[in-house]
Amino acid sequence: MICDKCGVEMRYKKDGHSISWICDNCGDAVASSFFEPYETDTTDYHILISTSNKTDIEMLKIVAGVANCNYIEAKKLIEKAPVEVFHGQAVEVKAIKEKLEAASIDFKIEPEFPY
Repeated sequence: MICDKCGVEMRYKKDGHSISWICDNCGDAVASSFFEPYETDTTDYHILISTSNKTDIEMLKIVAGVANCNYIEAKKLIEKAPVEVFHGQAVEVKAIKEKLEAASIDFKIEPEFPY
């Protein structure tokens, strides 16, 4: 981006959700903000454990953390599959989705999760 005031190339800077172009020559600046689509999505999503997988300690830890329960309750949830273990907005669901995928736990998200 070229500075409107002095014609010098502006420096791009990103800090969190803030983005800006700054002219180091004259000090002029242009600023804006940027959010990923999932960060502003207010849809209520539901995560369901899809199948009753063979339960191991790692799966119990993850399901217990997602469902905010103890290991005994997590084991019962897994055995009842398909069962909802979490509901919330896209930011939280995206983080949980990544954990479940990394652990190879079968799940589905309703409505369809586009992220």
